[in-house]
Amino acid sequence: MNHFIVSFILFLNVTLLAILVPGGPIENRDFSRLKGVVFWGFNVFLISLGLVTFWTSYAVLKDVSYAALMIKVVAVGYALVYALDLAMIFPKSPTKMSKTLMLLEIVNLSLAVYSFILSEFI
Repeated sequence: MNHFIVSFILFLNVTLLAILVPGGPIENRDFSRLKGVVFWGFNVFLISLGLVTFWTSYAVLKDVSYAALMIKVVAVGYALVYALDLAMIFPKSPTKMSKTLMLLEIVNLSLAVYSFILSEFI
């Protein structure tokens, strides 16, 4: 498997995550009900996931020995985030998810699954 393709898929997933920030062009839900530790913990998790994904994308290009494991870790992280959101488990919002947001989350979830599968060929 071409390392560039896997790295690009990871980069695409983190980029698509970045455009889904609350108050951004796509995410229009109200998360004011999330309190302190939960709100900041979730944000720290998402920021960490993004940073680790950037590092993983680089590690894949450099053929680092533990890159396949890192791909699996970030893929599971993305899959959990998107699956929980699409299942309306977490985060909960009184505002309904837009169709655009739902479509992007399905694409991102698919990319996470695809990344996990491709990690076996690194």
